[in-house]
Amino acid sequence: MKKIVSLLLMGLLLWYGLAYEPTSQDISKINMLKTQFDSITTDNMKDKWDFYAQLKTLQEQFTHHEQLNYYLDQLGVHLITQVNTEKTKAKIISKASKQEFLNSYISWFSQDITTPDNCTWWYNTMDTISFANNFPTALMLATRYRETTCGYYLPGNGDGPFQILSKDYGTGQMTEAIFIKTMQDFIDFSKNKHLSYKTKLWINLTYTWFTMTGLVYHSALYNGATVTWSTASWWVALPNNPRYVYDGYGQEYSGALRYGLVPKFLKVLDWELKNTY
Repeated sequence: MKKIVSLLLMGLLLWYGLAYEPTSQDISKINMLKTQFDSITTDNMKDKWDFYAQLKTLQEQFTHHEQLNYYLDQLGVHLITQVNTEKTKAKIISKASKQEFLNSYISWFSQDITTPDNCTWWYNTMDTISFANNFPTALMLATRYRETTCGYYLPGNGDGPFQILSKDYGTGQMTEAIFIKTMQDFIDFSKNKHLSYKTKLWINLTYTWFTMTGLVYHSALYNGATVTWSTASWWVALPNNPRYVYDGYGQEYSGALRYGLVPKFLKVLDWELKNTY
C-alpha cells in the first residue's frame, strides 16, 4: 500500500511540475498579442509598465490555469524587456550627472549609523517602475526604508510599506502584484503632492535628474511641513519633523539609529552607482 501511495504522489508531483508546452497556435496568438501591445504602447514606457502590472495581477488570480499563465508570462517578459532596454540607456546617459550630485553632498554623512538593511532586495522591480514613471529610484527605496524598514509585508495599520494614510492594503502577506500597486500608489501620491504645491515650491525630481532643494521639499511634505514665505528664498517647505528628513546627515543630526530621507537617498544612490550602472 505504501508503495502504491508513493507512486501516486510521485505521479501528482510530476504532473504539477510539468511546464505548459505551447502549441504552434499558442505561439502564433502570443506573437499577434505582442504586436497589438506594441501598436498601443509605441515608445510610452509608462503604458508598457501599466500593462505589465495588470498581467502580474492576472497571474496571481489565475495561478492554476497553466495555458493562461503561459500567455501572461510571455507577454509580461516581452513588455518588461522593452522597458529595461530603455532604462539601461537612461542609466548610461545619467550616470555622470548623478555621480556629480552625489559627490557634492556625500561628505556630510554621519558615520555612526551601522545598522544593515535589506532595501536593495527587489531593487530591479523598483528601479523599473521608477524609470517607467520618470521618478527617482533612490527616493522610493529611501521612503520605504524610513517608513517600514524595507520589510516585505503589509503593516498592521493597513497603510502599506510607504504608509500612505489614504490607502488600505490590508495586513499580513505581501504579494508581487500588491507590492507593485503600493509602489505605483507611492509615485502617484508623491507627484500629486508636488503638483499641489507647484505655484509655490520648485520640486523637480526625475529618474535622471534631481536637486537637493527638490529632495528636501519632497521629504518635508511627505511627512508634514509648514510652507511659508521667506524674503530670502521666496516660498520654502519647513519640515515639521526635521529628523525625518535629516537624521544621520551632518553633526547636528548625528546619533540617529536610522537615516532620514535625504541621507538615505544619497546612500542608495551611492550603492546604485557602484552596483547597477
